Amino acid sequence: SSIPWSGSYGGPDDGPLQAELNAEGTIPDEIFEKATCRSVEEAVEAAKYIGYENGIMIKASEGGGGKGIRFVDNEDDLRNAYVQVSNEVVGSPIFLMQLCKNARHIEVQIVGDEHGNAVALNGRDCSTQRRFQKIFEEGPPVIVPRETFRQMERAAQRLTQSIGYVGAGTVEYLFNADTGNYFFLELNPRLQVEHPVTEGITGTNLPSIQLQVAMGIPLYNIPTIRKLYGMDDIYGTSPIDFLVDEYKDIESHVIAARITAENPDEGFKPTSGSIERIKFQSTSDVWGYFSVGANGGIHEFADSQFGHLFAKGPTREAARKSLVLALKEIEVRGEIRTTVEYLVQLLETPDFKDNTIDTAWLDGLIKEKSVYVEKPPHDVVLGAAILKAREHIMTETAAVVESFEKGQVSTAGIPGIISFNLEIAYKDTKYLFQVELTSPDVYRFTINGSSIDVPITVTADGKLVAVFGGETHRIDGQDEPLGLRLSLDGVTILMPTIFDPSELRTDVTGKVVRYLQDNGADVEMGSPYVEVEAMKMIMPIKATESGKITHAMSPGTVISAGDLLASLELKDPSKVKKILNFEGALDVTAVDIEADSKDAANNILAGYKGDAEAAAQAALADATDLASASAVVVDAFNEYLRVETIFDGKLKDDVVRQLTKDNSASLETVVDINRAHGLKDARNKLVLGLLRQVETFSGRFGESALPDDLLAALDQLSNLTGREYGEITIAADSIIRQTKIPAFEVRVADLRKQLLDSETDIEALAKSSTLSAGVDLLVSLFSDEDAKVRAAAAETYVRRVYRAHRIIDLSTTDVDGRIECNWSFRFADVPEDQSVVRNGVLGVVPDGSNLESALSKILDDFGGKLDSDASAGSPVNVVHVALVGGSDPAADEKAIVDNKSKLTMLGVRTVNTILPVAKKDPVYYAYPHCGGYVEDPLRRNMRPTFHHLLELGRLDQNFDLERLPAVGRNAQVYIGAEKSTKPMRTGPPQVLFVRGISVTPGIVSSGGAARALVQGLDELERAQANSKVSTQASSRIFLHSLPELEGSPKEVAEQFTAIMDSLKSKLADRLLKLQVDEIEVKVRIESTDDNGNPIITPVRLSASSMEGEWLKTSAFIERPDPVTGVTREFCVIGGDKDSVCYLDPYETSNVIQTKRAIARRVGSTYAYDFLGLLEVGLLGEWNQHIESLGDGSSIPSGIFSSQELVENEAGELVSGSRAIGTNKEGMVAWVVSMKTPEYPEGRDVVFIANDVTVKSGSFGVEEDEIYYKASQYARANKLPRVYIACNAGARIGLYDGLKEKINLKFIDSENPSKGFEYLYLTDADYKALPEGAVNAHKVDEGWAVDDIIGEVHGIGVENLQGSGKIAGETSRAYDEIFTLSYVTGRSVGIGAYLNRLGQRVIQMKKGPMILTGYSALNKLLGRDVYNSQDQLGGPQIMFPNGVTHEVVDNDQEGVGSIIKWLSFVPKTTSDPTACRDCADPVNRDVEFRPTPTPYDPRLMLSGTEDATGFFDTDSFKEYLAGWGKSVIVGRGRLGGVPMGAIAVETRLVEQVIPADPADANSREAILPQAGQVLFPDSSFKTAQAIKDFNKEGLPIMIFANWRGFSGGSRDMAGEILKFGAQIVDALREYEHPVYIYLPPHGELRGGSWVVVDPTINEEKMSMFADPDSRGGILEPAGITEVKFRLPDQLKVMHRIDPQLQLLDAELEAADTMDNDAMVAIEEQISAREELLKPVYLQAATEFADLHDKTGRMKAKGVIEEAVPWARSREFFFYTVKRRIAQDDIISKLKAADDTLTTDAATDIVKGMCSADWENNQAVIDFLAASSSDIDAKIVSVRKAAIEAKIAALQAAL
Repeated sequence: SSIPWSGSYGGPDDGPLQAELNAEGTIPDEIFEKATCRSVEEAVEAAKYIGYENGIMIKASEGGGGKGIRFVDNEDDLRNAYVQVSNEVVGSPIFLMQLCKNARHIEVQIVGDEHGNAVALNGRDCSTQRRFQKIFEEGPPVIVPRETFRQMERAAQRLTQSIGYVGAGTVEYLFNADTGNYFFLELNPRLQVEHPVTEGITGTNLPSIQLQVAMGIPLYNIPTIRKLYGMDDIYGTSPIDFLVDEYKDIESHVIAARITAENPDEGFKPTSGSIERIKFQSTSDVWGYFSVGANGGIHEFADSQFGHLFAKGPTREAARKSLVLALKEIEVRGEIRTTVEYLVQLLETPDFKDNTIDTAWLDGLIKEKSVYVEKPPHDVVLGAAILKAREHIMTETAAVVESFEKGQVSTAGIPGIISFNLEIAYKDTKYLFQVELTSPDVYRFTINGSSIDVPITVTADGKLVAVFGGETHRIDGQDEPLGLRLSLDGVTILMPTIFDPSELRTDVTGKVVRYLQDNGADVEMGSPYVEVEAMKMIMPIKATESGKITHAMSPGTVISAGDLLASLELKDPSKVKKILNFEGALDVTAVDIEADSKDAANNILAGYKGDAEAAAQAALADATDLASASAVVVDAFNEYLRVETIFDGKLKDDVVRQLTKDNSASLETVVDINRAHGLKDARNKLVLGLLRQVETFSGRFGESALPDDLLAALDQLSNLTGREYGEITIAADSIIRQTKIPAFEVRVADLRKQLLDSETDIEALAKSSTLSAGVDLLVSLFSDEDAKVRAAAAETYVRRVYRAHRIIDLSTTDVDGRIECNWSFRFADVPEDQSVVRNGVLGVVPDGSNLESALSKILDDFGGKLDSDASAGSPVNVVHVALVGGSDPAADEKAIVDNKSKLTMLGVRTVNTILPVAKKDPVYYAYPHCGGYVEDPLRRNMRPTFHHLLELGRLDQNFDLERLPAVGRNAQVYIGAEKSTKPMRTGPPQVLFVRGISVTPGIVSSGGAARALVQGLDELERAQANSKVSTQASSRIFLHSLPELEGSPKEVAEQFTAIMDSLKSKLADRLLKLQVDEIEVKVRIESTDDNGNPIITPVRLSASSMEGEWLKTSAFIERPDPVTGVTREFCVIGGDKDSVCYLDPYETSNVIQTKRAIARRVGSTYAYDFLGLLEVGLLGEWNQHIESLGDGSSIPSGIFSSQELVENEAGELVSGSRAIGTNKEGMVAWVVSMKTPEYPEGRDVVFIANDVTVKSGSFGVEEDEIYYKASQYARANKLPRVYIACNAGARIGLYDGLKEKINLKFIDSENPSKGFEYLYLTDADYKALPEGAVNAHKVDEGWAVDDIIGEVHGIGVENLQGSGKIAGETSRAYDEIFTLSYVTGRSVGIGAYLNRLGQRVIQMKKGPMILTGYSALNKLLGRDVYNSQDQLGGPQIMFPNGVTHEVVDNDQEGVGSIIKWLSFVPKTTSDPTACRDCADPVNRDVEFRPTPTPYDPRLMLSGTEDATGFFDTDSFKEYLAGWGKSVIVGRGRLGGVPMGAIAVETRLVEQVIPADPADANSREAILPQAGQVLFPDSSFKTAQAIKDFNKEGLPIMIFANWRGFSGGSRDMAGEILKFGAQIVDALREYEHPVYIYLPPHGELRGGSWVVVDPTINEEKMSMFADPDSRGGILEPAGITEVKFRLPDQLKVMHRIDPQLQLLDAELEAADTMDNDAMVAIEEQISAREELLKPVYLQAATEFADLHDKTGRMKAKGVIEEAVPWARSREFFFYTVKRRIAQDDIISKLKAADDTLTTDAATDIVKGMCSADWENNQAVIDFLAASSSDIDAKIVSVRKAAIEAKIAALQAAL
């Protein structure tokens, strides 16, 4: 078949024309004429047969070179184009042919001879055409498969033979690379201009062949053809069958480029003009020719081509590259424009490189103008990148500043200012840059790993001047609808915006609901094509182009912004454009930027990108002395501190909020500070690098003392508290410590002097605690010039190192100035009859290079001193070699290993070498026998006996150890990674070990133990700052105390337990923070063995959490192995002789440790560990209480115990026990018994806690049940209930067992993208499921699933039902008992609601309460709005809104707050208020006195250091401080009686309503609130506090000082009336005494009086006032304006003032006719009135004020008593004390007889009372003394009531 054309009809049956060649070998004229179109009408008729669908080409057969050819796709265009073609090639036959799309133009070069032969000389690919004129020709045509091309060649040969063609010609084809089909186009009967392409690949000479053929020579006789066909004799005459034989493989490639005088920017419009110069030099790879020369020209009638280049290479790519290089070398100067640069760009396009072009490719590029050459493309790209980067920085900075102006605190946009991705699209290529700012004006552009730094300057007119590629460039531009119009060095380049119109993407996040067109249907631009659900709204999305749609998603699919929803087959295919990503490096030379040596460091400190390590080195490059170097680092440190001290230890949101307030006029400063802080990792590296430089100052500058300003900066660095500063604080602290140590030479001299002193006792010196650091100094004296010093140093060294052993004898010898020390010793803790005698030698070797021979001699000498064969049994001896002349450790090891046999024979257990270091401590190496005398890296740089004393062998059994730096020379720190054969996702669990020895006595004393533990914690603190240490790593401390103790092991153990209880209380915060799970102390107790020989008894004292209880103490006696000294058994102290003794190497993490790590990972504490924290917190509370009493009281024994509540078989929650960590549910509960200062006899509290280690602490049905039953238990027993919240919300689950069985019934199985109808199960799978696991109905495939029920209860909505159940239970619990929630780690969904439903909430700083996670919200919003959970529910949200009452830093502080709060609460709801002993006298004066001016009302409650307040000293604690700040609420004690307190802020406060980060238009609102006014939030807070106090059984003191309610429109809309009314509701329901007291200078007016008036609840409320307080409707000034106005004041004035009386008389007596006299008198009166007005206004105000004083309030009965402030404490103590006792009796009387009213019960008590009923103290004393009488009275009342009821019943019968 052929492409439809004008010859496709008119033949037989109106089919294609058919022709037989005539005698001349041509097509008969008649047939030829039928195939042509000689008129427009014939062309129109032919087009109807062909069809316009794919377009039609009109072609003049005699045309060529782009002439006589047109494309049309409709009849109108055809009529016009036909005329154009016929005019371009006059007289030529014209054909019509259907357009062959996606075609390649492939040519076969043929030559025919007169003998009937036709040869095909390969071919050419001429597909790169513009206007159907060739631009590039290349051969061979590699796009065509070899076999297909061979067919094309054979067809061309047959055609040539069939028509008898003689000469060179070209058979042209159209080839479709996608289908592999080809179509004959024409035979071009001439030698074409690109014939050198063929010659280059075949080695032939076509003009020569043409000439030889014309001479009649057969083709197979032509030498070059014979050579091509591989004939041995190229000059032979043997025939070649060209249709059968194959020519040799083509092994090269040629690409030709036509050089034309055309302007590529104007669609290749021809240009004409003169040519001044053409510069081109042919090479071996490229040759070319030009038709014009210098001083020539091209006129307007000439062909535009004037040159042709041919590039050859072994491959197409090689030829292309050669051609590119050649074109770049061409220089054409003149008036014309050429395509040279354009051709380079074409050759560099990905399409050309990939050979994916077609004949329409170049015309498409020209039409789109996507290639142009005014500027080097990479200059253009980089210029555009610079412009867009600058715009991005300015835009993003402005956006952040604007957000700060609105009160937003998110800094998420700041990192994107200095580091961002930038995409530049140019010439169908995407350039993906990573842009970083290395300084304010230097941008670093990185693409594909290559970077270019570009300095940027902004000119006065806003243009940019950039330096890159070694040149300066001016850049400007603007965004236009079509893209970026860039101006680069005066050249304008349009860079169109590129997008793929065939892709329909979503701009929202949500879920696909349905598509509105079928797959494959047409959709019009602007019409909806899909509906999506986003944020519970259904919204349509419209198509941006028209075309045929293909769905990319299925209905129900969850989508995110940017997801592809559908693709379009566009109606207009020209809109499709393929974009490729740029690969490689920009062709722009990178040039180094000159800068000051300190610039890089300063830029990093300012928050810009850079190499911190290199900057630290460069910063001091120019420093020549200590002063200049110190100045540089001090400046750097201070700049670092300036930023980091702002953030250290604070919540970032709070810091940003404060910064915006402090810098409101320059918010760019806030951006700068946050930018710097955000790059703290690089800043930290820089500071660490500078600290390392500081360490070298002494050696570098020869000065040991550091300048004061540098020390001050180091001190500040060492005091940073955040973990992120850990390495810096360690390094700074280390430098400071070093500065405090005397110079090495001084210390050595002192030690030398001591050794020379005849009074020095070497043995005592060796045991001295002051020698601890001097041990290492002794090594430097081994080679001292004085033999006495050498000997003393060696002996002291040995005795010190073996301090824990029993040295039997020791001797030193000095041979030729070389010391050798020999000694024998035993283990001190092994009985002498079991102990092995060991021997040691210390040899000093002056020259380490001779170690092998020296060691051999030392060993020989050593062997001579041994009594027996030391090789028998285990090796026990030791060899020490001091290499005082220096040595190579590698050579040392070889020398030692070479002596292995001798060492073994001598029974040497370890060889230790010591290498002195000039002016520093020596380096130690150990070569143990167990390692074949190869150096053990673990023991490197530790003193010889440390490995044994620190028991590192125990650690090594289960952990891979890595040593970390430690401060103390006697301490070592290790990271231990558990040894495991199983791979772990987060790596093996880590343990941080701190090991130390102590030579200081008193380790089991309170002070000594505290010092030792604090030192261990300090080492942990430093170690945990190391980046290698996991944040979940468990910590363990071990201390080996060497001084011997006196006493029995049991006494020591008891002493240790008492000390640890105290230390746990004092150091709980640090122990928790540092995650200390075990503390071990090994002590040595002096005693004697059975034979009376002295022996050391080793005792191990342990406080461990490994079994579950937090730091539970225990003690063991150790039984060491006589040979190794390693403990074989640990026997519990206090057990009998048959007690089990066991060996316990350091175990790896058990289940409990794993759970602890999980809890720590979420920022919390393991649930069961809270019991230990409670015990510690209770101890702390007792210690504070006893300290406050100061009477020598002691803490009762057994103050804490707990009983877990577990379910029995019946599902009831009962007291029980189980192993810690065995719970299967993520909820646990206990009844905790505590002896507290209020209840020394004990009280019970129910604790309920999420176990976050079980299913993330989520709420399932089982958890809900435990919570519900535990809360019910608390309510039933009227006990306080505390909930410790750390959870993940309601549990989400699926029927996992069904996943692998489910199948999909697709709508179209061939096209799954159309979606599915239902899910189904096969019949076998369905029947295998338990009954009721699914609901399904029968279908052909099996069973279509209707509902999934599941096998497990608790995977879906039932969990929500359970959540509702416990929510209701919590609400009931709040109404009936005391409820309190402590939030730690996180609390999500129902967990957050439970906290609020329990009302009282203590929140840890890192314990957000949220409903949805921030990442899920960001996904919903489609952008990164939130960057932490804290932004949603952290304390900065929950504290100001009143959900959280108190914020704590950590769990220990949280537990302390729980205990503190419980101390205010009765033990049960039936018990009276909980009182405690108090040392603060109740009869003292209240010294702090409120002032008439605004003051802090907290001070009148708590007092100051100089003046006591109302409540007991240190007893008042404020709650809800972040919310409703115009009211203060809290709890305090009055003479030990707990009370709720409400006070009024007198100062101006602010209510801050934060901006919502999710709403860019949201602004922070700061609402000022005046003092002494009730606002909606403070009214709500007051009502809430009263309700809380009521449930806690507390009497209330309301220090009323309100001038009224805020009644503005904002507050009226804010529901002020509703919240104000809630105060009344709360007081009306109050069941305990309420005292309203007006403090000095306090006021209670208007509505604020109404809501606290005692008539609301007369049984419980009473009001009192200080004599200097006021009460009334309006303030005096307001009353005066209404009731004592100016006329009234003038009347009083005229009545009292004598002058006015006189003037009034004169005026009355004046002659009415004398108008002037009257006017004069009236003027005098007016003047007098003006003079007196202020005084009389004051008098009127005073008059009004007198109506509001205490006397009137008392007279009118609205207050009970005027109570002076100074004596108010005593008055209210007795009042409340009496009322509590009285109310308790009354409630008992009313319970005995339910017919009694309160008044009647009161009368009974009053009738019994013999004391003055009005004297509170007397009544209290009477009630206390008459308790038995009162109890009897209650019994009699109950009896009488029962008798009355019986009588009533009898009467009723």
